[in-house]
Amino acid sequence: MAVFVIGILVLLLVILVAAAAASFLALRRPDPLHELGVSSTYPRDSLPEDKISAYCEFKEQLRSQYAKDYKGEADLWMSSLPSDAKDMLKYRLMQRAIGDMAALQKIDADARGYWRLFSKGFITKKFWDSVMAAERELSQELENVRGEASNVEPGQDPQGIISEAMQFILRFGSKVPSPSELASADAMAELKKKLPGQAGFPGMGPGAMPPGPRPSAPVGPPPGQEVISDGYSWKQDADDVEVSVSVPNNAVKKDIKVLIQARSLKIGHCDSVLVEGTLAHPCRPEGSTWTLSRGHVVVSLEKAEAKPWQQLLAAKS
Repeated sequence: MAVFVIGILVLLLVILVAAAAASFLALRRPDPLHELGVSSTYPRDSLPEDKISAYCEFKEQLRSQYAKDYKGEADLWMSSLPSDAKDMLKYRLMQRAIGDMAALQKIDADARGYWRLFSKGFITKKFWDSVMAAERELSQELENVRGEASNVEPGQDPQGIISEAMQFILRFGSKVPSPSELASADAMAELKKKLPGQAGFPGMGPGAMPPGPRPSAPVGPPPGQEVISDGYSWKQDADDVEVSVSVPNNAVKKDIKVLIQARSLKIGHCDSVLVEGTLAHPCRPEGSTWTLSRGHVVVSLEKAEAKPWQQLLAAKS
């Protein structure tokens, strides 16, 4: 009997040791993400901290100089700044907004890629949640920029600066003069030439532009804005144009005909041509796709150049 009890105790001891060893090895096993050189969470360095700091520091300098004893509501003292000081503050804010929109482009692209990995089980929920947290953080930063724009120009649409920042990136990239370079009148004039000059940007309508060359007219709808046209709708981002066409709910894929060429698009259902024409700008057919969802054909055109499209189809001659 004693031998039997000892045998049971030894067996239990072996099981416990084996379990402890297995737990230890599991803890020591490298994280698959780590083996691929990927952090276990999304990097929280997406915000343009240098541009945010540069704006805040300059704003505080102006506060000390022009509004030290201001007792009014919030930061509305900024709307009463001398024109030169206000212009410099606007450019600091525009620089910050451009940095934000560049970060938004990166996070959007990363989120699409990481969603595919998450949906296939290659990354953890913890990592995916950290991607979403970075998006929320950036959304709050964009709201902060709108708030600053409202204080500088209370009578204008604060969304304008966001649209202008994205237009700038689409046309010129995210490279803007540094804070020290913005102190130069020549550098400011050069940056003015690049800005679209829409009335939506606080204080930067055509009347605010200096003499000399003026930028071209606004180019196309802002990213994400849907444009309704005759028989179809379309919208764009930095890299793609999405076209949506209505079809019967019972339409099947074999009845849909989509022909995508570098400078033309044709969409048909059975014997009916729904959309046909010359594209206003070139696309890359090899990177373009289409899908059929219930009641809609959705065509995704990859832009040949990462520039805004003024319209989907060129005007017929």
